[in-house]
Amino acid sequence: MREVANILFGAAFTVAVSVALGALLVVRLRLTLYRWEAELIEFVAGAGCLSFLIAILCTLHIARKGVFQWGGLAVIALALWQAKGAPRRKSLPAVPLTWMAAFFLIFSTFFIYYFFNALAPEVSPDGTGYHLGNVVRMWRHHGFDWNYPSMYAYLSQGTEMLFLVAFTFGRHSAAALVHFAWLCTLPLLMVCWGRRFGFAKAGLFAAILIFASPVIGKDGISAYNDLAVATMIYAVFYLLQVWDESGSSNLLILIGLLSGAAYGAKYTAFLTLPFALAWVWFSRRHFPNRRNLLCLLLPALVMIAPWTLRNWFWVGNPFAPFFNSWFPNPYYHAGMERIYAESLRHYTGMKHNWEIPLQLTLRGGFDGGIFGPVFLLAPFGLLALRFKSGRRLWLAALVFALPAYLNTGTRFLIPSAPFPTLAMGIGLAEVPAALPVVMLFHALVSWPPVLSTYCDPWNWRISSFPGRVALRLDPVAPFILKSIGDFALKLPIELAVPSGERIFSFAGRPEAYIDRDIIVSYESTLGNLANDILWSPQAHKPANAQHFKFLPVTTRGVRVVNIASGTDFWTVSEMRLRFQGRELTRSPAWRLSAWPNGWEVQLAFDNNYATRWSTWEAIAPHARIQVEFPAAERVDEVVLECEPAWSARLQVEVLLDTGRWVPLTDTPELVKTDFAPGIRRAATREMKALGLRFLLVNEGDMVYADMKKYPTFWGITQLAEANGTHFYRID
Repeated sequence: MREVANILFGAAFTVAVSVALGALLVVRLRLTLYRWEAELIEFVAGAGCLSFLIAILCTLHIARKGVFQWGGLAVIALALWQAKGAPRRKSLPAVPLTWMAAFFLIFSTFFIYYFFNALAPEVSPDGTGYHLGNVVRMWRHHGFDWNYPSMYAYLSQGTEMLFLVAFTFGRHSAAALVHFAWLCTLPLLMVCWGRRFGFAKAGLFAAILIFASPVIGKDGISAYNDLAVATMIYAVFYLLQVWDESGSSNLLILIGLLSGAAYGAKYTAFLTLPFALAWVWFSRRHFPNRRNLLCLLLPALVMIAPWTLRNWFWVGNPFAPFFNSWFPNPYYHAGMERIYAESLRHYTGMKHNWEIPLQLTLRGGFDGGIFGPVFLLAPFGLLALRFKSGRRLWLAALVFALPAYLNTGTRFLIPSAPFPTLAMGIGLAEVPAALPVVMLFHALVSWPPVLSTYCDPWNWRISSFPGRVALRLDPVAPFILKSIGDFALKLPIELAVPSGERIFSFAGRPEAYIDRDIIVSYESTLGNLANDILWSPQAHKPANAQHFKFLPVTTRGVRVVNIASGTDFWTVSEMRLRFQGRELTRSPAWRLSAWPNGWEVQLAFDNNYATRWSTWEAIAPHARIQVEFPAAERVDEVVLECEPAWSARLQVEVLLDTGRWVPLTDTPELVKTDFAPGIRRAATREMKALGLRFLLVNEGDMVYADMKKYPTFWGITQLAEANGTHFYRID
């Protein structure tokens, strides 16, 4: 039970420090809030402040257990001292006892089920992948790991900062319980909204719809960040309406802090700040002025700064891993960003768009979770448009649903979900018995054992009550292994791979449980390069050559330039310069360059057919690869050994003494060449040169069948296998 005590302490301590920081902030800003709503707002605001402070500690590499423990205790003590003698807050308007009793009965029933699932070992895909994977690396390094290349490491990690505090004391389950605290906060805050603004029954109704929703429950008991984001966004919406009543500039400071903290928790919450600024600007009750906007904007920018500045200094892109076309860098390709983003924007397996509502509410097989059948009644929420609050709710719902266009996963709609549910409550409130009947029906059909009778079998949901393993009465390894097949390779990997070495994988792995860094194919330029190298024997054998011939010239430089547009990438395995049939001897004094992706131009001049330079983005005019010589050279032919980009139109240009580039020819001769022998061994040697001596390969990966058939040609040895994943060492 000691492990359970550590888990509970880690989560409770993190929440307590957050509440303490929030209480100090609320008092400092001299805000007047009702009892109950004050405690919830203090947690939300304090969590944002704690996240900000931990980000600073991670930047300075002093994020240690002792700093968290003594700093947190000091904050709690200061908050308790400040609370002595504080006047008692007023209560929110009353709610009928029967409604409150029904609410807490349903809420408590789901709370117990959720709590034990959150307390159980963390097994969610992204939770054990990059969310807690990043946390574990920060815990090892006492701050950000600047040497780990991954798109997920570049994302804002405000919620992970809270996870880090909890993880330090209670490991993985403590982090999940922190996210569970956000899950509980959101519906309670919705109840407060209903009581404060005259829609008490609608608030209670909507709170149950949100809390009992299957996808929200599953997300909330996992080490994800969606409920933290949703709660911060909703708190901003809530406080903006409070500001409408009071006009307090200090309240705008708090709203600004929460808007920035929402961005810090997840990029998809970037609309929170523009939404708040627009609300203040178009407010009719309080005439907008520069001071109001600054009170909102400056705190938000302060909260956003750690993440934009970190990425600016780390990878040269303040918005990494996105907008790489605007901020080119050697850490993540713009083309890979486009491929990744496109893969998220489309539903896989659906034949018609009309299936989407059913997938979101009843099935969940193609979009990763369901909200529940009752959400099909959302159009009844349009009845709330006759009220000012209803119009505001629908506006917020539409604004915060926009990021879901970029990702079809159901959980990307969670931040917008509270708003239409409240609108439904307002719209149905005048229908006799509608709210309690619909609320009870939703609770029944969303109860996990009932849910399994009608949703798709592979729908992402809570599917069991792991009471014994949650209390650590049963061993945790079989429970983890049941959900995470790769967990079986933890021991072989940690025994075979020396500490500090990296492993390459084509797919994401449970990094939170494997004590070695894993370079994933799509997460960085290093991963892209390793993937390209291992695919070379099958996917892009250098079996073609484009010969550009012209009259002999004496020049200080040669380049090949694209003058057309296309959707594919332009790649070059080797670029060779010849005179009278003989290749010019390459020299370290040659000045090589390319655009775009000039950082990898050497790959076209390394005499290794397993590597190739690529634009790594759609072909555009002026894309080029070039060589400048220290002294003039005689050249009459350029050869590009490559897989032709058929939409490209290439021309050879030479550099005159005047510094002007002059085109010579744009008519290549395509010649088929013999497949280079030994390319498999060349590929694995290049992997070793990159520091990647170990591979994790799934049986569905392109290279698996070839590696299984020709392990000697590849120069690899299988060290372990589990659940369709093979662990190789490059000899």
